Amino acid sequence: MRLIICGLKMFGRGHIQSQLDAIIEADSQTNLISGFDMVNEEDYNPAIDDFLDQIMMVKMKLGDRFQLYLHSGESYKRSNTELYDAILLGTKRIGHGTGLLMHPDLIEKVKQENICIESCPVSNKILGYIHDMRTHPARSLLAHGVKVSISSDDHGFFGAPGVTLDYLIAYLAWDLTLLDLKQLCLNSIEFASITPAEKKNLEQFFNYKWKIFLAFVRGKY
Repeated sequence: MRLIICGLKMFGRGHIQSQLDAIIEADSQTNLISGFDMVNEEDYNPAIDDFLDQIMMVKMKLGDRFQLYLHSGESYKRSNTELYDAILLGTKRIGHGTGLLMHPDLIEKVKQENICIESCPVSNKILGYIHDMRTHPARSLLAHGVKVSISSDDHGFFGAPGVTLDYLIAYLAWDLTLLDLKQLCLNSIEFASITPAEKKNLEQFFNYKWKIFLAFVRGKY
C-alpha cells in the first residue's frame, strides 16, 4: 500500500506547508508515502502556482522521491491554467483533466510526457461538469491516443464502494470495446504509484482474472 498526500488549496499556504513538511519528515522513516496532490474546486480557490515555491523546495530536497499526482483541468474556463502548471511541474497523472480538450497543444504534450488522465465519470456528472456522458472529454482523449484510467474520485464523500459504476457508465456511454476496457485497466496498473516489481505482479494477476472474465462472457453471452 502507498499513500498520496492531498493538500487542500482552500486552506492556503500554511496548510499546504504542513502537508509538505510531513512528507519530508516521513521520507527518512518510511516508503509508505508515494506522492503529493492538491485538490479543491479550481475556479474559486488558489491556483497551483500560488504554492510553486513550496513545491519546488521539496522537489529540490527530495529529488525523485517526491512525485506529483496533481488534480488539474477540472474546469471549462479557458483562462484556467492549472493544466499548464501541473505538466510543467512534472505531474505523473492528471486528476480529471476535463478541460484538456480546449488546449490541443497540451494534448500532444501529455502524450509526449506519458501522463495519464484519471477520469472520474460519476463524479464529473454529480458535480455538474458533464451533462451527457456521451460527450465526456475522455472519449475524445482516448481517440487522440491519450492514456486514460478510470477512477471513482472521493470514496468517502460520495459513498462510492469502488469503480464498477464508473466503468459501467464509461463502457455504455463511450461505446468501448472489451479491448478498450482492458487497456483502461492496464493503464491503472502502469501509472500506479507502486514499485516496478509490484506492477509486474499485479499485471500477472490481472491477466489471470481477465481470462476468467472472458470465459464467463463467452459462456453467458
